[in-house]
Amino acid sequence: MKRERIIKISILAVIFVFAIIGFSYFTNRGSADMTADIGTATLPTISFELEGEEINLLVGHTREMNVAAVRDTILTFDDKGKLKINIHKYGRQITSLTYTISTLDGQEKLREETIDDVGKEVTLEVDRALTREQEGLLKITLKCDGQTIYYYTRIVKDNGQHVKECVQYAKKFHQNALKKQNDDVIKKVLEPNEKSDNTTLQRVNIHSDLQHVMWGNLKPDVMGEPRVSVQETRKTYTSILFSYEVKCKGDKNKEEVYLVHEFFKVRYSEKQMYVLDYERTMEEVFDTSNVVLNDKGVVLGIANEKISYKANEGGTCVAFVQAGELWSYNKEKDHFSLLFSFRDSENEDVRNFTNKYRVNIHSVDEEGNVTFTVCGYMNRGEHEGESGVVVYYYQEAKNTVREELFIPSVESAPVIEKELAQQVYYNAKEQALYFVLDDRLLKTNSKKKGQEVLLENLEEKRYVVSDDGHLLAYQKDIGSPDVEIWNLENNTTWTLPSEGDQWLIPLGFVGEDFVYGISKEEYQGVDAAGEKIQAMSRLEIRDQEQNVVKVYEKQDSYIIGASIADHVIQLRQGRKNGNVYIELEGDYITNNEMGNTTIDSKSYWTELKQTQYRLVFSDGIKDKKAKTMKPKQVLQERMNVMEMDQGASEYYYVYGHGQSAGAFKELKDAIALAEKISGVVVSPRQNYVWETDNRSAWYRNFKIEKFTVRDGESGLEACVRRVLAYEGKILDIESGLDVKSAEKFLGEQLQAEIVRFQGCSAKDVFYLMDKGVPVIAMKNSRDAILFLGYDAKTVTYVDPTSGSIYTSTIEKVNEMLSGSGQTMIGYIK
Repeated sequence: MKRERIIKISILAVIFVFAIIGFSYFTNRGSADMTADIGTATLPTISFELEGEEINLLVGHTREMNVAAVRDTILTFDDKGKLKINIHKYGRQITSLTYTISTLDGQEKLREETIDDVGKEVTLEVDRALTREQEGLLKITLKCDGQTIYYYTRIVKDNGQHVKECVQYAKKFHQNALKKQNDDVIKKVLEPNEKSDNTTLQRVNIHSDLQHVMWGNLKPDVMGEPRVSVQETRKTYTSILFSYEVKCKGDKNKEEVYLVHEFFKVRYSEKQMYVLDYERTMEEVFDTSNVVLNDKGVVLGIANEKISYKANEGGTCVAFVQAGELWSYNKEKDHFSLLFSFRDSENEDVRNFTNKYRVNIHSVDEEGNVTFTVCGYMNRGEHEGESGVVVYYYQEAKNTVREELFIPSVESAPVIEKELAQQVYYNAKEQALYFVLDDRLLKTNSKKKGQEVLLENLEEKRYVVSDDGHLLAYQKDIGSPDVEIWNLENNTTWTLPSEGDQWLIPLGFVGEDFVYGISKEEYQGVDAAGEKIQAMSRLEIRDQEQNVVKVYEKQDSYIIGASIADHVIQLRQGRKNGNVYIELEGDYITNNEMGNTTIDSKSYWTELKQTQYRLVFSDGIKDKKAKTMKPKQVLQERMNVMEMDQGASEYYYVYGHGQSAGAFKELKDAIALAEKISGVVVSPRQNYVWETDNRSAWYRNFKIEKFTVRDGESGLEACVRRVLAYEGKILDIESGLDVKSAEKFLGEQLQAEIVRFQGCSAKDVFYLMDKGVPVIAMKNSRDAILFLGYDAKTVTYVDPTSGSIYTSTIEKVNEMLSGSGQTMIGYIK
């Protein structure tokens, strides 16, 4: 009996071993890839102490960054000139700490010290490095186990901002709302109106009603302590961001987790604290252990209304981003897959929650394979501490995620996304990656070394790329009338020929439809600021079968520019006066027929959680108990890294509601967003250009008398002469100045950063005027007036043509400047 038992056990053991081998073979056949998890975070963090309050947690960068990319926080120091920092080492050995204080643009070093004995707490001496109201850049460099790690923040001398009191007030407000207490205190702060519809808990603000600000019927329980960041601080206000996670019971009485960001803009007063702005956003963490499928589709719960998702043509697979994680759902195979996440459910490490990245879905094919990019700061993994773009490919059959390319960058996440993330495409059949780099279209194969150059001289405005990167249209040069379109998905090309003396101008893609303008050589000109314009008389949209599906043209005006976003084409219109195009009111074209119709995002409402979202399948869902897969990262001997020389970044940056909100080439676009989110606009040299709640209600302090043009002098030249005299420079002004040459001349003489406001309202320059800057405003390409003062409704100015001083309404001044497209010139010393 004993012998038979041993034989049976041996047979079963052999069967078990063969079963394991067989399962492994069939699961991984065709692939010799080694796989692993993404790995845990390893870099130390730094935080600061504000009178016993721990604030401004900084994560480490393994490359020196462009300062515009890392200006999210600011800290004040007192008259003693000391800053106390906490170093969270996470087991790392730190051999030295060097701190450098410089001007905000990083160009001038004001102080540098090195500390060799580095404990958990370090005090930095920062006295006399900065003047009383001057902001500076603090860079802390750690030498850590042979690795160099950089940390950045802004600092400013305490000048009565009362940051501590503002933070304490925000914490009381936060706790009162969570605990649903002292509602009278909160109610006094709120300004309920139509700017909040009070149908959602996902986003509440100062205009919401009391019930929504106090979390409605939810009973949130904060997980850990809120992470406090001071974003801006002035005498007039301090901006503060709380980041934290909460647990709540949902509609099915199951526990759900939410990521929350709570923003405060607070003004200190000895008698009363004022809340100038408030916003709280929450997003549900997608958890397949809860009910995430119903007969309609995938239940996302409380989510941002602009859900980032993409489905394949057959409508069987959909990929979506929720709370910073990328998921896919395969209806045919009945499973969810977590394709990317910096979160770690088993390790609530604060470093995993750094929200300075974005996941973009590029394509989902019929097999359920997904190409996607991660843009911005990398919290952990192979590129921990770096910023840039990682291109990933998820292979459904192997249940693996493979990194195809990493492009490192020292820029901010919005710039990375604009310049790098939208310029890549992965062809899974070829295992080839196409990307635009240094004005060239390159192709690289994951199994081969090196890159193949397919196209060169892809200059800005002469080529366009579709949202997912698989279509590219280009002109060899501006004199070439034809346009060539490349389809990188099937490696086909076709040429769109011009007719007669026409030029074709590529503008972009709406889905797969190509958008272009019709122009002629004689349509060349300049705007009122002297910038070259190739105007177009007509716009056409052509599908991939080369059929014209839409035409736009307007009598008595030209198209002088176009931008495409969310299937909407925004048009800039102009009227030609000689060689100059005068900008008119813009127009737009929509295409409601675009998008996948088999899967769509729809909202629904419940009493507890209010407005929620789900991804609805046109034919519904039958099986509502899908499996959950967690793909592994493919280990590679050689990572495909492409270094890119990005040069100087000429963007206007917008910061608001506790985050970097965008980067724009056009100042008017930056101001429009900053005004919407109660934010600030920062120039390429890190100077403040525009902000809310930090200027006087009126200004009349310029010591400038009325003046007139001299013989042969234009109004612009007269204004330039008078501005220089105001700054103590008596100079002869060369004749023939236009806006561009005037800007260059002023910049050289004043050693200042010149700021051009174009397409803006006169009120947009009040911030600079309040700082003592007289602003030149163009009536047309040659005639100008000089702004001397303002109040809530009017502008005071000198018109050198008449030599008189006038006061007129903002609306009438804007109308006067329409001949230049609302062009104004300011400067920052």
